[in-house]
Amino acid sequence: MDYRDPQLAARIDRRTLLAHGARTAAALAAGSLFGRGAFAADEVKIGWIQPTTGALASSFGPLYLAADMALEEINAAGGILGRKLVKVTADDEGSPAKEPIVTRRLIDDGCRFILGPVGSSQALASLEVSTAAKVIQATYASATEMGDGKRYPYHYQFNFTTDAQAVSHAAFLQQRGFKKIGLLVEDSAAGAGLKASAMKEIPAHGMQIVSVQEFPLKVADMTPFLRKLRADGAEALEAHVSNNVDITQMLVGLARIGWKPVIAGHTGFLFAGTPGAVPDNARYNDVYAATFKALTYSGSEQPPERVKAFVRKIAASNVSDTLLGPAATTPFYDFLYALKYGVEKAKSWDTEAIKKALDSSSDIPGLFGPMKFTATNHTAYDASVVAMAVANSMEDPLSKEYRGLFRRRAGGAA
Repeated sequence: MDYRDPQLAARIDRRTLLAHGARTAAALAAGSLFGRGAFAADEVKIGWIQPTTGALASSFGPLYLAADMALEEINAAGGILGRKLVKVTADDEGSPAKEPIVTRRLIDDGCRFILGPVGSSQALASLEVSTAAKVIQATYASATEMGDGKRYPYHYQFNFTTDAQAVSHAAFLQQRGFKKIGLLVEDSAAGAGLKASAMKEIPAHGMQIVSVQEFPLKVADMTPFLRKLRADGAEALEAHVSNNVDITQMLVGLARIGWKPVIAGHTGFLFAGTPGAVPDNARYNDVYAATFKALTYSGSEQPPERVKAFVRKIAASNVSDTLLGPAATTPFYDFLYALKYGVEKAKSWDTEAIKKALDSSSDIPGLFGPMKFTATNHTAYDASVVAMAVANSMEDPLSKEYRGLFRRRAGGAA
């Protein structure tokens, strides 16, 4: 059964989406961590770890838009087993150091389900507390270890992993005929995950890694790392560069040294195709990004209608063009619907019963394809839902219509 009723979803209009920012501001203005002091017996608290203050508040905020959509759709349909979902917002300022305290306070307030935080380092810090408390949680983290059901038995991962990215990157570079690959990865938990996966997948696809360069986040100058990659003989690059600042630094650095290698990169590289996002002299066509296949198109295949309907709502929001992609690929929409599926299958709000129901499900209707879990695998999607997209395809008619949320699927060998 598909729990996303298209008629119901259509009621969540542009006014609702535009209200997203206002609701966040209102929660912050309330002056307390949780905003509300009392909850009705027919309500269920959803802990909502989100930076509402600090340097990351503006860039992370849009990643919760789809979660608000799902919450309103579910509640408008009568909730889950007759109970409405109510979010309990906790401001983590996007800081890993604050996650244990924020998570503990949500648990002490009675939250048995938590959405967030964003970031692999932040997620790992939060799970130190929530795992022991047996709280069902979904974070926005791509590190493959986050989907390990043995290590994190109550955490579920709804975005594709660094392993899935590495498989897609390697297959694409192999199809293009490259033999010598350079790795450029950020110094983060997700970057370490991609590096480990790439070190396996590149040789497994018959290619050689000739250089590995790791750079600190928000690096002031990417040029030394790029020069080293070129000097070591890299013919193409596999890159895990996740934030817009570092992506800009990378492309500007490449322009500075006059090098235009094929790049198979993180989803964040779709930012590079946004008009005005990077200097014109730093833009070129051989930049590709891993993304959900359902968010790509080709001459013979269009995105699914259900995905178009979802993307249409995201595109109608007031989110800036540079943050639309992350807003559309957030895992939180799928999490709330998977929670609904699990509760209704278990006919219970008991977390152990819900976990058992989810861990025995192999065809949960997901936004980007069927989702499945086992007791040991808590990653909803595998590499089959991932495709490589052309970053600079926003001038295509379909991409323009949806503000760049759909991109042209990359071809194989030239």
